[in-house]
Amino acid sequence: MPGENFIMAMGGLGLSLAGFAGLISALDHRPAAQSAVVAYRIRGIVLLGFSLTVIAFTTIAVYTLTNADLPLTIRIGSLLLVLPHLDGLRAARPGPAWSSDAQRRATIASLIVLIAIALGNVVVASLGYLQILLLIGLVGPASIFFNQIKESTGRGVPVAEVVSDAAAPAAQATQPD
Repeated sequence: MPGENFIMAMGGLGLSLAGFAGLISALDHRPAAQSAVVAYRIRGIVLLGFSLTVIAFTTIAVYTLTNADLPLTIRIGSLLLVLPHLDGLRAARPGPAWSSDAQRRATIASLIVLIAIALGNVVVASLGYLQILLLIGLVGPASIFFNQIKESTGRGVPVAEVVSDAAAPAAQATQPD
């Protein structure tokens, strides 16, 4: 398949990021490491990393199964890339995992754009677009991974602050005037 090495490399990088999520979980012994926010982040890294791996490897297998029908393979691979983005929309509901509503809304907007591009590639069947979509697919788990490492080393906004900031409006709402 043309571009097979690139697609396999993206699958391998997705698997590596998913594995690093387990490493983060195992090595972070701070009390905040047991929070729901950290669990949400680790789940995100693993889900997105494994999704990218399965999609990349499935795309290569589909090429063989379709008797080297490249346009059909690209269409199927592009359609498969929509699935983790749809799950991302589901996961983007309000909650303590988001440090701000603006960040959550920006994530939703970017997911909608990625879904539109992937669905557009189902029509166009461009190998180049598929490769770019796979590369962009690494941005999600890599950025979550980077932010978690940054926080674990004391350079980011601590989870405790994110959780307490998210809980503050609820606490203020229950305070008598």
